[in-house]
Amino acid sequence: MRSPSEMVLKAFLSRCPPEKKRKLEGFLPPEEKYRIEHLPTFQEELSTEEFTNGGLLEHVHWSWFLPTLKTYSEREQKLFLSSMSPLAAQNIGQSLNLSPPFEEISETARSYLRQILQNSLIAYKGQLLPVDYLPSSPLKKLLNLSKKDLTRLIDLLSLYDLAAELRQIVETKILKKIYSFLNEEEKKRLKQIASNKEPFPVARLSLERWDGSEETLRVHLHRRGLARLGLALSGQDPDLIWYICHQLDIGRGNALFKLCASEPTPGISEAMIREIDELIGNL
Repeated sequence: MRSPSEMVLKAFLSRCPPEKKRKLEGFLPPEEKYRIEHLPTFQEELSTEEFTNGGLLEHVHWSWFLPTLKTYSEREQKLFLSSMSPLAAQNIGQSLNLSPPFEEISETARSYLRQILQNSLIAYKGQLLPVDYLPSSPLKKLLNLSKKDLTRLIDLLSLYDLAAELRQIVETKILKKIYSFLNEEEKKRLKQIASNKEPFPVARLSLERWDGSEETLRVHLHRRGLARLGLALSGQDPDLIWYICHQLDIGRGNALFKLCASEPTPGISEAMIREIDELIGNL
């Protein structure tokens, strides 16, 4: 698996004269040399500052910081909130029952506290590639979505499962009830895909055991949407998966992590990517 340091090394070697590059590569173990040769090449100049993950906290949904903050005293929690964006501080403050205003802190203290929060997220990984240096993938478009739009996309993905289920339901009363819970966008999308044939078998939602509530239906559908997103992300760059999972709240994000396999599912992952690409274009 590639590492950020190896990608920086490849960028450096690519800018060396051929003779110097050959000599430097001679110091590398054969397996590392092989990995570097097969890494993607950056055309633009690299900046070492971009590999410090300094802006990482702005890519992460605020809920991911709660487990770390809960290990600190109330006064320390307030200091951490002073180092964060106003929106994140507001949401976390409400979750931890902390009332503003939060005291002013120095830039040095702010950097130190943010570093602690950053380390709590990526300590097990060591380093993340900056978003701009992630390998090419059609799913990088997901990084431009807000948490709200990403959640909306997950819900729209689940309609493929719902369409397959509706074909099995013959009771008009149940069909009418399901449609009454859908918004106009969902009804329009469902109509578009109603006649589409899935490229793989879809497990039934088994709505005959559904309790009839909108909340239960939404939970079932959202899980299916997450599963489809997980299939699409399977085999993608681990750092891309990390960023996308952390755009979601910690509950959804952890669930999505578990649904992403290290290798794509032949035929299925590609189909999921096409579905997502189509949906992004319509958001």
